[in-house]
Amino acid sequence: MNDARTIDRPRAVVASRTEPHPFPFLMVAANLAALACAFGVQLAFFGNGGHSTLSDLPRVFLHRGVGPGALPYVQRALEYPVGSGILLYLASLVAPSPLGVFAVTGLVATGLCVAITVVLERRYGARAWRWAVGTPLLLFAFQNWDVFAIAAMLLGLFAFERNRDRLAGAALGLGAAVKLFPAILLPPLAAIRWSHGDRRGARRLVLAGIATFAVLNIPFAVANPAGWWWPFAFQSRRGATWGSAWFWAYDAVGAPVHGTAGAQLANLVSLAALAVGLGWLMVVTSRRNLQVMAVAAAGVAIFVLANKVYSPTYDVWLLVFFVAIPFSRRLWIAFCGVDLAVYLVVYGYFHGADSRSLASTVLPVLVIARTVILVRVITVATHRRERIEREQPAEAGLTAAA
Repeated sequence: MNDARTIDRPRAVVASRTEPHPFPFLMVAANLAALACAFGVQLAFFGNGGHSTLSDLPRVFLHRGVGPGALPYVQRALEYPVGSGILLYLASLVAPSPLGVFAVTGLVATGLCVAITVVLERRYGARAWRWAVGTPLLLFAFQNWDVFAIAAMLLGLFAFERNRDRLAGAALGLGAAVKLFPAILLPPLAAIRWSHGDRRGARRLVLAGIATFAVLNIPFAVANPAGWWWPFAFQSRRGATWGSAWFWAYDAVGAPVHGTAGAQLANLVSLAALAVGLGWLMVVTSRRNLQVMAVAAAGVAIFVLANKVYSPTYDVWLLVFFVAIPFSRRLWIAFCGVDLAVYLVVYGYFHGADSRSLASTVLPVLVIARTVILVRVITVATHRRERIEREQPAEAGLTAAA
């Protein structure tokens, strides 16, 4: 009898052991060309010594003053998790200037993007094009540190599929230290182990994730508790942002949106929505034979929908799941199209190309469309595995079913 934990292992992994798989030169070349163009666009808008840029990286470096001799969280406040602060500090040691930090971080991010492209192509075949040239990747690969967290998340998911629970937990903890969203996957993945009777594996997974996150955070918490806590305090003071469905819902019913009252309401509702969503996902995961990647896609989508804050960069978190799961082309195109439209509206407004009235009119429509797409992602992903496989589109060149 097969071990229950091996059921969800993708057939692409098994096939790759016996069949030669050529290197995807064309896909990698296209990925590099697209990233080079995206990097060029970023450089074209790099001005005013780094204060006027599309990317957050130069601005964070300038505004927070992190660099050689100025440690994040210890000597400088930073609104991002500890892992992002460490990456910013390391880049500043290599090239202590706004352009230098952007270039160093972008170069490493490019390497990670290409590595992810190769891995996804070897596992899922032609669907990896969805990542390689996907709109969210091209718009946001150099916007922040999201690619680093995505790479850690994928490492954790692939390790989980191979029953390497400690490595999986450690990778997710590492990703959560950079951007919090990979931590959302620990409960549903632990539910998979628990439902298969592997309680030891569930504990190993969760404890490794917590331990890794703690190892990275504790030194800063000890050195300067207030500085370490500042990102959490900063986020707790924020109300719902206009890119989230919550903002427009509160505005429609006359609930407070801004100020302390707005922040308190947003915190309460978002935490409750996240708890309910994750609880539901854990129950569904325990009862159905879901793929690991499907569970992860639903978990990240639930986190994004529950969040009181929605940055357009969050879309890149979900892009890999359009490769790992046979979502329809139409859903992927709709996702990328709405992502591009939101980018043009939001960044156009911030850079003076759009009026506030235009943004206020168009953005709610786009937020509704994006919410519908994310709900569809969750519903399709949480169907039984057998049904998902029957609905898989016949794509030319596809080498493996997810």
